[in-house]
Amino acid sequence: SKCLRCESVCKAGCINPQAASIDMSRCIGCFNCLDACSTAAINYRPVWRRTRSSSWSPARRGFIFGSFAAAVALLSAFHRDIRNVAGIVLASSDPPVTPPGSQNVERFSKTCTACCLCVAACPTSVLTPSFLDYGPAGLLQPKMNYEKSYCDYECNVCGKVCPTGAISRIKLDDKKLTQIGEAKLLKDVCVVYVEHNNCGACGEVCPTHAIRFTDRENILYPEIDKQYCIGCGACQLACPTTPRSIVVHPHPVHKKAEKYITPKPAADSKKPPDKDFPF
Repeated sequence: SKCLRCESVCKAGCINPQAASIDMSRCIGCFNCLDACSTAAINYRPVWRRTRSSSWSPARRGFIFGSFAAAVALLSAFHRDIRNVAGIVLASSDPPVTPPGSQNVERFSKTCTACCLCVAACPTSVLTPSFLDYGPAGLLQPKMNYEKSYCDYECNVCGKVCPTGAISRIKLDDKKLTQIGEAKLLKDVCVVYVEHNNCGACGEVCPTHAIRFTDRENILYPEIDKQYCIGCGACQLACPTTPRSIVVHPHPVHKKAEKYITPKPAADSKKPPDKDFPF
């Protein structure tokens, strides 16, 4: 009937009413179009009779993946390798780092449908699907994986493609001051502090000037000015030590970093001209 109701409620913008087609590669299965259509012009084939609302339910998702986790727990009691993997997952007490624009972990976890459009669009591939980082109900919800990559300082594409608002659209200037985490320097691992050898890899890649160096006997020792750090993970990825000497700790609720102001160079003292100079 070309009423365009389905197009107006489509979260992923995958309905083309002119061509009467749906781009299934982008559809996230929210079923809003089915609820909006008053003429049954849009449906799935084969057609099952829908007896209740098909909107995404966090409770149902939690039950399904909770059952899956229970099955894994049961298997782990009998298999050593599964038991070891489960131990690694449970040992991680920190929440995952969520992308800029998600505001906080709780909001992101409740709003994200794990469609992974942001994962596909991320130019550096730092966004990766998670396992149990958000709990059983958050299976495959994206997280920032700094062991794999880093968040591009000049990018905010994830907020542009998110169909549910789990990652809000924020201006690039605001994104550059969004503190999603904070880098921590492990001096007992850092090669500069342990072996007293110059490195500087972390400072070379930091886009916000959050890493400064103190010169002690021609050795540059790194320090972190946390007020400038946004938790982009570039320093962690660049760190050459194993384990990493610098790691990003997440902020469950995002903060705002201070903007670095480049100090003005000191005025050169003008030397009086040499009277004996011939010109």
